[in-house]
Amino acid sequence: MITGERTGYFTFFRRLSSGALTNAGRIKSDGIDILANANSWPFVCDYNEDGKKDLVVGQEGLSSPCNVYVYLNVGTNSAPVFSDSTPILFNGSPLTYWRTVPVLKDLDNDSKKDMILGGWYSDIRFYKNMGTNANPVFTTYLYLVNPDSSTYSNGNPPRLNFTDWDGDGDLDMITCDYYGSVFLRRNITPTQIDENNAEVIARKALIVLPSPVTQNAIFMVRAANSGVVKIKIYSGDGSLIAIPVDQYVPAGDHRFTWTLGDMDQNRLPNGMYFAALETGTGLLTQKIMIVR
Repeated sequence: MITGERTGYFTFFRRLSSGALTNAGRIKSDGIDILANANSWPFVCDYNEDGKKDLVVGQEGLSSPCNVYVYLNVGTNSAPVFSDSTPILFNGSPLTYWRTVPVLKDLDNDSKKDMILGGWYSDIRFYKNMGTNANPVFTTYLYLVNPDSSTYSNGNPPRLNFTDWDGDGDLDMITCDYYGSVFLRRNITPTQIDENNAEVIARKALIVLPSPVTQNAIFMVRAANSGVVKIKIYSGDGSLIAIPVDQYVPAGDHRFTWTLGDMDQNRLPNGMYFAALETGTGLLTQKIMIVR
């Protein structure tokens, strides 16, 4: 186990054969204890895909111009040796944000590790990897949890991890914070579904493809009866921003394409949205993640 500290150091606890953990000392770079700015956060992963575990670091960043680093392992997995730190870049420049909590995870199922970043203002950002696994590139982000600088009701700052909490096959998010609060956020985004999988489609009245949406969204609709079908798009705050489908259809399966335009046909920015299907038999809502 590796822990960060208020003072900025990192400590390695080795697990013994008995299962107990013992303090094995501070983690070093070039023989010197690694010292982040303050409130250090460690995340271990193979950042450059060379088969060895590296150390990704977040910190408070009060007096440092950038506060997300990676220490590459130039040793072995059994005896790591960390080189000098390298800042993780956002749009070609060192990423700057206060009290960062980085986690590297393939969150959008494209087989490339993305970066999820907790921050001081109670928010959590999703940075999509536009590069490769060996050379991640981050050029845009969207909020998984919106900032809340007035009440910090989402945790401050959120320390995060991912697991399939409810056993439905996708990753849910668990966060905790400085004050001891623990939050569970279930993943309700539809998982990737083959457009030709009629058996799966037949069990759902509305399916949004793909997940996440990158260019156009495809709505697969099953109408139980003939009538008017409407699909309305809402922002995260509940504002109506688009009505891509509003037409009479016969009973059966239907496919509609949405080019991600709002009421004025302006392309929507990255983010979380909700598609509401209205038919004569009821209302169904699906979450949509737009990531380009």
